[in-house]
Amino acid sequence: MKIYILTLFVIAALSSCSSTDQQFCECLAVGDELNNYSAELLKGEVTKEQAEALKIIKAKKKKACASYENMSGPEMLKKKSECAE
Repeated sequence: MKIYILTLFVIAALSSCSSTDQQFCECLAVGDELNNYSAELLKGEVTKEQAEALKIIKAKKKKACASYENMSGPEMLKKKSECAE
C-alpha cells in the first residue's frame, strides 16, 4: 500500500512540473501549417478546393490561437521556447 501511495505521489509531482502550455504549442503548429500551405499556394494558380482548404486551416488557427491574441511579445517567445524543449 505504501508503494502504491508513493508511486502516485511521484507521478503527480512529475506531471505538475511540466509547465509547457500544450494549447500554445498547438497554436504554433497550426500557424506553421498555415504558413507552409500559404507559401505553396503562392507558387501557382489556386483552385477552389485549395481556397476552401485554406479557409479551414485559417479557422483552425483562429480557434487554436484565440487565447493568445493579446499576449505580449516576450511572454510569447518564452512560451515558444518551452514548446521546443
